[in-house]
Amino acid sequence: MLISKTLMAIAALATAGAAVAAPASSRMSDVQFLQLNRCAGLVASQQLGGGDGKLVDAVIREQSRGRDPYIMERADQMRDDAATAAQHASGDYRAKLVAERDGVCQNLAPNSATTSVAHAPAAGAASSVN
Repeated sequence: MLISKTLMAIAALATAGAAVAAPASSRMSDVQFLQLNRCAGLVASQQLGGGDGKLVDAVIREQSRGRDPYIMERADQMRDDAATAAQHASGDYRAKLVAERDGVCQNLAPNSATTSVAHAPAAGAASSVN
């Protein structure tokens, strides 16, 4: 009886471990990869409150393997464009970028650094809109 309970517990842990490991190894579509690069530019922006983008960068590095050179070039461009847009953003546009970072970006990489900055600049964004 004890052995069967132990085996069931081991099987449950192995299944849970596989479920946790699966998202990290699954490949994003090119569109998701491009959006994640845009998010990296938003997360790193000091104008939007800054953040630690190390986890987002790690996911990007992992997801970069085997990508078409055109997609890689476009991803770099999207990251740079987002960083530039964030640098010059104010008012409603800044609030929109913060909402994108805290919404879409969080959904793409829920365990990423976007989570750590999700609520800090929101109050500042609301006050700058007023």
